Amino acid sequence: MKSKNTSRPAFYAVAAAGAAATALGFAALGSTAATAQAPRLMAPPVSADGTLSFADLVERVSPAVVSILVEREVETPQIPDSLEQFFNFRFGNPSNPNAPAPDDFNNGVRRMEAQGSGFFIDTDGHIVTNNHVVEDADNVRIRLANGDEISAEVVGTDPLTDLAVLKVDARRNQPFVEFADDVNLRVGDFVLAVGNPYGLNGTVTSGIVSAIGGSNRENQYLDFIQIDAPINRGNSGGPTFDLKGRVVGVNTAIFSPTGGSVGIGFAIPARVAKETVAQLIDNGAVTRGWLGIQLQEVTTEIAAAIGMKQSGGVLVADVIDGTPAQKAGLRDGDVILGIAGEEVRNSNELSRRVASFPPGRKIELQIHRDGRTRDIDVTLGQRDDDQTAAAEDVPSNDNDSLAADLGLRIAELNQTLRQQYRVPDNVDGVIVTGVRPGSAAQDAGLQPGVVILQVDGDPVTSGNDLRSKIRNARQEDKDAVLLRMQFGANRQYGALSLDNE
Repeated sequence: MKSKNTSRPAFYAVAAAGAAATALGFAALGSTAATAQAPRLMAPPVSADGTLSFADLVERVSPAVVSILVEREVETPQIPDSLEQFFNFRFGNPSNPNAPAPDDFNNGVRRMEAQGSGFFIDTDGHIVTNNHVVEDADNVRIRLANGDEISAEVVGTDPLTDLAVLKVDARRNQPFVEFADDVNLRVGDFVLAVGNPYGLNGTVTSGIVSAIGGSNRENQYLDFIQIDAPINRGNSGGPTFDLKGRVVGVNTAIFSPTGGSVGIGFAIPARVAKETVAQLIDNGAVTRGWLGIQLQEVTTEIAAAIGMKQSGGVLVADVIDGTPAQKAGLRDGDVILGIAGEEVRNSNELSRRVASFPPGRKIELQIHRDGRTRDIDVTLGQRDDDQTAAAEDVPSNDNDSLAADLGLRIAELNQTLRQQYRVPDNVDGVIVTGVRPGSAAQDAGLQPGVVILQVDGDPVTSGNDLRSKIRNARQEDKDAVLLRMQFGANRQYGALSLDNE
């Protein structure tokens, strides 16, 4: 995917365009458990002089790697008639029957080709690649390692993991590879990337795992494996192998200032790919578990405000009515510390873990509430589209003590303010009308239009009520108070520091 500003480093999907190529967007993951036993491969031997050779390994796995050839129609800019006539005069040859007709420039649609990589995962003809390789394709073909081409159908795609599964009528004894079940990659482990960069079939590069856990795209349910084995356009959807010949990742993107490889590539972890592909093969789509809550990080200030000894976990900012979370008894202000017996460190991790379970699965959440830890069982629903909230920062000044100390200007709700800030009639509290840049109020997430609903769990009924609660908290030597706020349709918490320094 081309960056709009090629002078700055950018993330690129590594699907390569052909001679008349068009850049394709990011896409979905895909792969499934092998239905037949793939050969167990050993690490390459060490030669007499101590050097390594990957030749035996490459010879075994390369026949399972294929090129993905896609065609699609794309819109092209309209060319004014005067400019078209100039091009025909300057470069065209009207007597040449192969010269493009004038309509070819102005019909707004062109036939484009692009390439990517993929790999067989079973003897049934299932092939894994990236979603962005086949997205919006009108025609998909597979080029085998021996040069033969076969038509392919798209079984299913999943944009959230950038995976896709294709199906072909595979020849007998078609080689395939397996996903690693017990991946325990560490930074520094050797890996091999096999694919077809720029249409150069069967290209192999080697390197090491340079980082684990990086993410470069929003709303994706995985942590990427970062590798320094060179991958380029056309490597999208190709496999990353460990030294046993197992697929440990699916190549998906690079970080580059120019679009070429600079040694920073990203692969989708085998665990995520295997789970996703299995669903795509079985159902043609992926369904994900859903709790129905709005999440927020637990900062040091919020931890202090709610009596936690240290930050960590995920704060439940709002429990949506009628959702699995509400039915299970989850409450606003709960802190989720773990899920299904594993610790949760941040909201992204929680979202990915929940999404990894199918709808209908009962899971156990470990939460912090009222100063102690407890467990809650939740039966997950099916994930809907994410909701986002808009935000804006408006500077303000005020002679009020809240403004002087905390950088906050408030007003009591009336019909005029409700209309101005679009506050629903069923929302009660005090509304923020101004926030001083760099103030404690801004650090707490307050901004004009936010309604302060509660302070330390108690409802706020007026401006005087808010001032009183803050004054009492200071008398109790609290460093911060926990605010519950609403902005638009979203509710969340914020820790308002009471330190004036």
